[in-house]
Amino acid sequence: MRLSAVDCLRRGWTNLAANWELVVIQWLEASLVLVLLAAGLLLPLVILGIDVLAAKGVEEVLRRLADLRPGLSMALVAMMTVWLAALLLHCFFQAGTFGVLASGDRQALPGPRRHRLLFRTFSLRDFCGWGGLYVWRFLGVRALFWGLVMMMAGAVLLWLVFLGVGGGHWGAPAAFGIACGGVLPLAFLALVLGLWFHVAQADLAREGSGVRAAARRGLDVLGRRLGAVIALFILFLGAGIALSIVFLPLTAVTDSLLSGAPGWRALVRVVLFLLQSLPSTLLAMVLAGSLVALVRSEIRAEIRRKPEVQTA
Repeated sequence: MRLSAVDCLRRGWTNLAANWELVVIQWLEASLVLVLLAAGLLLPLVILGIDVLAAKGVEEVLRRLADLRPGLSMALVAMMTVWLAALLLHCFFQAGTFGVLASGDRQALPGPRRHRLLFRTFSLRDFCGWGGLYVWRFLGVRALFWGLVMMMAGAVLLWLVFLGVGGGHWGAPAAFGIACGGVLPLAFLALVLGLWFHVAQADLAREGSGVRAAARRGLDVLGRRLGAVIALFILFLGAGIALSIVFLPLTAVTDSLLSGAPGWRALVRVVLFLLQSLPSTLLAMVLAGSLVALVRSEIRAEIRRKPEVQTA
């Protein structure tokens, strides 16, 4: 039996409730990655010195950078190294998380309603094992995703060029027609690309999967269950917006009360950000578990269809 979007949500929530440590791990990982990204930005300033920022005018900045040419290369290499380490760390944690979620969904019996203990598979040893086993798959899918994003950016740039040229040669009606004719397919492609990335990622922790297999599986699931995938994303997008609305008044009140103390205001903002990121991580993990349940449900349905086709 194929699971509905509600059934996938129920299995994803139960899976995460059984392996609740994943929320804490993902929350710590997001904070650590942000620290590494900030460190990557600060390294060039440390290597080059603060004098570059104190320069007035573009010409003076370029002159000071030319004087520091060897240091500039070293600063860029250091920044890219730290950012690459942050990317690998993120892929490792993602691989471990999806490995635990996939093993939990595989261990529980098929169906929408299952006891929470049937999904319990978490251990630090297994988490690290899944992370080390599938980290390169997750890195490969991200490389493919960002390559497609760059192609989308090129298509958007080409559309903007046609929009400007058409408006200059044929006037406002032609520009309006080109805008309407291009924005809809580009928006649809961007939506499909984002959905495909998350669905493909949910298939990477499956034995026998890989970058190519997960990419095909993502397109296949989107082709058959596009409505269920969109329903899940709309639900979690609404929950994320509601969460932001809850924290927005707290941030505004903090800014008004601590307007004369910028140090304390910055500290409270950091605390509020960390507090908001915890339920945000919970929502992201429930979505991941729901997508894992959806993908595995489609795989089971495909396996059941094969003997029927062979018999016919």
